[in-house]
Amino acid sequence: MYRTPLCLALAFALAVCMMTQSRVASATDAVNASTTKTTVTLKVLTCESCAKKVAEKLTEVRGVGSVKTDVKSKTAIIVPKRSATLSPLQLWEAIEKAGKEPVKLEGPSGTFKCKPKQ
Repeated sequence: MYRTPLCLALAFALAVCMMTQSRVASATDAVNASTTKTTVTLKVLTCESCAKKVAEKLTEVRGVGSVKTDVKSKTAIIVPKRSATLSPLQLWEAIEKAGKEPVKLEGPSGTFKCKPKQ
């Protein structure tokens, strides 16, 4: 007699719990991404084609999860894969391979205004 309402209540409680965990995980991922991202400012980035080439070279670096380039601000924002630590030197060199000149790299490893040693 009480089985159906009890089952419905438990199913509802489980659904609410799962939704809450999902939101907490999303918020945690967003915080982690913002604290581990690396922002590179380039001397010149004038067109979307150049920005795409920079993004392609950066995604070839081991551990890079995503790259967002912005022509207006002349920046590339790199987010690592979960638990990956990115090498500032490899990121800098990837941009150079794309034919562009980085002028500033800011990330968890520090801020660099010239080519990092590591």
